[in-house]
Amino acid sequence: MARRLLFWLFTCGLASLYSVCSILAEAPETPKIAFWADRGGTRDIYLMNPDGTDQMKITQHHSQNITPVWSPTGEHILFVSDRDGVWDLYLMEPDGSNVRRVFEQKAERAGPTWSPDGKQIAYVRTVRGQWVNYIAAVDEKNEERMAVGSSPEWSPDGTEIAFIVRFPESMQISIFNVATRQQKILFPPEAIPSYMSGGLTWSPTGDTLAFSWLHRVPFDDFHETETVYTINRDGTDLTQIIEEAGPRATSPVWSPRGDALLYKRSAGNRSYQIFKVILESGKIEQLTDIGWNHLGDWFDPAYALPVSPQPHLLTTTWAEKKKEIAF
Repeated sequence: MARRLLFWLFTCGLASLYSVCSILAEAPETPKIAFWADRGGTRDIYLMNPDGTDQMKITQHHSQNITPVWSPTGEHILFVSDRDGVWDLYLMEPDGSNVRRVFEQKAERAGPTWSPDGKQIAYVRTVRGQWVNYIAAVDEKNEERMAVGSSPEWSPDGTEIAFIVRFPESMQISIFNVATRQQKILFPPEAIPSYMSGGLTWSPTGDTLAFSWLHRVPFDDFHETETVYTINRDGTDLTQIIEEAGPRATSPVWSPRGDALLYKRSAGNRSYQIFKVILESGKIEQLTDIGWNHLGDWFDPAYALPVSPQPHLLTTTWAEKKKEIAF
C-alpha cells in the first residue's frame, strides 16, 4: 500500500496539468461566480452564488491574485498572480488548492481565456512595451503569437477570438479567426474616438458580444458615461444595456444561461461593486457591498459539457448544443 501511495505521489509530480492529479479536481455542484476583491490590503479570488450570497475567499496567499476564469468543465480556475515576482498565469482547483504556474518559464502574462474544449488558452503578454495576444496549449511549453491587442475572449464555438485593439486615441473590437489566422475589425468600423476599459464577453450561443464603451470626447469630461453595450457577431444591432447616467458600468460577464449580465460600477466611497442585470426585464441587483470588487467569471454545472467539441462541431451548432443540455 505504501509503495502504491509513493508511486501515485511521484506520478502526480511528473504529470501534466490534465493528467492523474486532475482527477481529484471537482467542479462546483451549484452555479458560482468567481471574482476578485480587495477587502483588506491584498487582492484575492472569491466565489459567490449568483444572488451574491455565500461569498468565500479561496486564495490564501499574501500576493495579489486577480481575474479568475473557470475552465469549461469547472474543474479548474485560471487566474493571474504576482506571487513569483511577476504577473503570470496560474491554475488552481475551485476550492483554492493545488496552485501551480501554467508555464515553467516566468513572464508577464495576463487577461487569460479558455478555448471551449479546455485544451488551449489565449492571454496577453507585454512585448517591447506593446500588448500582444498569444495562444498556448495548457499542457505544452510553446506559445504562439496571435495579434497585437488585449482582452482576448474565445468564442463558445471555438472558431474565433475577440479582442481589443488599442490606437493612440481610439479602441476597436477585432475578431481573430483561429483556423485562418486572419483578423477583422468588428466595432466600431471606423477608428472614431472610443475607450473600452473592461473586457469582452460572448453570449453562451456565441452570436453576441457584450462590452463597455465610452464614445464621448473629451474622455475625461465624460468618463462616467462609459457603459455596457451588446453587438451581434456580424457587427449589427448595437444595443445599450445600462443607462449612461453613471456611475460608469464596465467589465460585463454573461450568465451561462444567457439571460443576465454581470458588470461592475462605482457604488460610493471610492469602491467598486458587482451588479447583475436581467436582460428581459432590465431589473438590476447589487451583489457585493464590501471593498473593491472586480469580475470575474460565471460557472453553472448545468451548462458544462462533459466532452470536448469535435472539429466538425466547431460552429454555432456547438454553442446551441451547450444551451440545450441544461433543459
